[in-house]
Amino acid sequence: MNQDLRSKTVKAIGHLGLGGALGKVISLASTLVMARLLSPADYGLMSMAMVLVGFIGFFNEVGIGAAIVQKTDLSETEVNGCFSFSILASLVLFALTALLSGPAADFFNNPALQPMIAVLASNFVFGAIGTVPLAFLRKEMHFKAVAGINISGLFLQSALALVLAWNGFGAWSLVWAFVASSLFQSIGAFYLSSWRPTSLRGLRAALGLVRYGLQVTMTRIFWYLYNNADKVVIGKVLGNRPLGIYDMALSLATLPTSQITSLATNVSSPLFSRLQNDRPQLQAFILHFTRGIAYVTYPAVIGMLMCANELIGVLLGKEWMPMLVPFGALCLMGLVRSVDPLLSQVLISTGRANQLSGYTLTCGIVMTAAIIAGALLDGLHGVSVAWVVVYPLLSVRLLYLVSAATGLSMRAYYECLLPVATATAAMAAAVFAVRMALLALGMPALPLLVAEILTGAIVYVGWIIQFDRRGLGEIRQVMLDLGISKQRLERWPFNRAVHP
Repeated sequence: MNQDLRSKTVKAIGHLGLGGALGKVISLASTLVMARLLSPADYGLMSMAMVLVGFIGFFNEVGIGAAIVQKTDLSETEVNGCFSFSILASLVLFALTALLSGPAADFFNNPALQPMIAVLASNFVFGAIGTVPLAFLRKEMHFKAVAGINISGLFLQSALALVLAWNGFGAWSLVWAFVASSLFQSIGAFYLSSWRPTSLRGLRAALGLVRYGLQVTMTRIFWYLYNNADKVVIGKVLGNRPLGIYDMALSLATLPTSQITSLATNVSSPLFSRLQNDRPQLQAFILHFTRGIAYVTYPAVIGMLMCANELIGVLLGKEWMPMLVPFGALCLMGLVRSVDPLLSQVLISTGRANQLSGYTLTCGIVMTAAIIAGALLDGLHGVSVAWVVVYPLLSVRLLYLVSAATGLSMRAYYECLLPVATATAAMAAAVFAVRMALLALGMPALPLLVAEILTGAIVYVGWIIQFDRRGLGEIRQVMLDLGISKQRLERWPFNRAVHP
């Protein structure tokens, strides 16, 4: 693996990772407080509104950002045309969403949704302002700026939502905070990017980028449909309270993984585009990124699964205990879902968005059918089972497409995850044993949760030090790339590492 490129990539991940970690702390703290200020019904209303807004939102930039990152040579006229197209498309979509807000409210039998959807649609116009500038920040790997924009926007969103919720705005506190954050992030991207529009012409020159962007957009739409079919079905069949419970379970289950996965895909997008004609390097980076994601996400999701009772009871309160089963199922799904987006990014970055579109269309059809069947048979529990059983099977097909596109062996892919899975299994066994022993002694929930977390962390880190010397070597290399002196890394435990 090219050391200079590796070092640049690691530093980019470091910038995004630091911002992401701080963002997750803010998000978690905000979520825990908001869960006590708002009801599951309030969260359910916001989730219903976002189903339509999120779907139409995929057409807002029609994948222009991804197309700009993927293409190696761009003319000024093309980029100006992309910016103009984004603005025009956002105005059309704003009007369309406002018109559809009434039928959407009728579909869910909840008139309160109509004004919420109309206000949320303003996000399209705000988001279009930052589409091209943000794409250039990512293309040029200025991830320190990207991280700053993201963390500032998240802080604004969390603070505003808390203030509004405290003052009795209910579900509207989530709406106004979301819109304000979107506007702030777009202005921030425009301010920090070196690119500025020089003309509002160039629509014809931008057609090539728009066409490729549409392929990416179709992929994202199909992905969105099968990832939100569960919310549509639950909201329609079971109502906004069960949907609020399910949405909170999904938010909590993906909290430790979404940022890590998003971070890796953001950094890998321009990197994979650069390496698309160098298969050995591309394969090496795919495995490196995948294993790096798994080292963080696998113990996180399984750790949450093992202490789910205490985690939900202590952090959210007894009102949220019905989310226990869907939360556990979604944690299991997180093993696959945390690394799959990286494979999708490989296909996008290597110009195979059409293959990814076909795959996501298949997923949309299969998962929607499975979710409907699960909901009709066993409500929330049935939807959870559908995700756990069907989604991992579909992911094998995605890996096959990546293998055909890059020459990466499917066996090598699974083998790179084996040491992480083994360490995670050892951690889970230790946490389970400690939990059973302390429950028998009658330990209260809060100290029990602390004991479970400490046990899991100690056993997981200890296992890697003792039995996974290659993984320890990769951690050592990352620390070297971040600027830590080689002398400091000659001590225990890094003196046990096998250098990659």
